[in-house]
Amino acid sequence: MAAEQYFESVQPKLPEFHGYALENTTRLGCGYDFRLTTSNENDFLAIEVKGLREQTGSISLTPREHEAAAGMRDRFYLFVVKNFQKSPNHEIFLNPLEGAVHFTRKERTIVQVSWLARV
Repeated sequence: MAAEQYFESVQPKLPEFHGYALENTTRLGCGYDFRLTTSNENDFLAIEVKGLREQTGSISLTPREHEAAAGMRDRFYLFVVKNFQKSPNHEIFLNPLEGAVHFTRKERTIVQVSWLARV
């Protein structure tokens, strides 16, 4: 949540997003955290925010986030907030699946245990 709050505080000052209205979509499950719109609401940018405690580290995308990034391409931004420990700064990636960020697909099987009772 701190990374999203950081984005909300700096978004109006960023040239990439100048003139856009901000809508928080974190609770909608749409594959990104913010929708930035102009007067034409059908033409919007999607922003996925990730945070790192240090200056470098690993980030991951959920299947829904990856799907949104793949579908929206040049309208999808990955906004990475770095160095929360000391002095936050950020890096912005347009179309992150085709750019400087290299994601590797990881699969894992999860064993879930539950107890059932008939009453």
